[in-house]
Amino acid sequence: MDQRIIDFLQNNEILSFAMQDSQEVYIANAFYVFDTFDFSFIIASDQNTKHIKLSIINPCVAVNVYQGKKIALLKGVQIKAKFINATKEQEKLYYQKFPFAKFQKGIRIYALYILWTKFTDNTLMLNKKIEFQRN
Repeated sequence: MDQRIIDFLQNNEILSFAMQDSQEVYIANAFYVFDTFDFSFIIASDQNTKHIKLSIINPCVAVNVYQGKKIALLKGVQIKAKFINATKEQEKLYYQKFPFAKFQKGIRIYALYILWTKFTDNTLMLNKKIEFQRN
């Protein structure tokens, strides 16, 4: 993965992700930690939420992280990911950054395993987007 994408993802902490089943689509926001070893977002949520239930039914999710309020300053990623349970190591990473999550009842830690991403950085005036495809 290009270092510019990694830097961008490490310098942010809120994502939006969309999921669907055979009848509907849904979107949710989550605080995240970026796992640079597995190229995954680590998130926490109650297992009984609609977005978690839908992600379990269909683990193919879309993710968006962006920053900037003007087109010339826009930076962001569009991502295809697989919703999975986090590893013990990923849980530790999440709790290191968000220790308060340990005390919330019903919270579980999940990972959004990046399969593909497209990075836009208008501050670099790039004509071409930077992409990453997992092998």
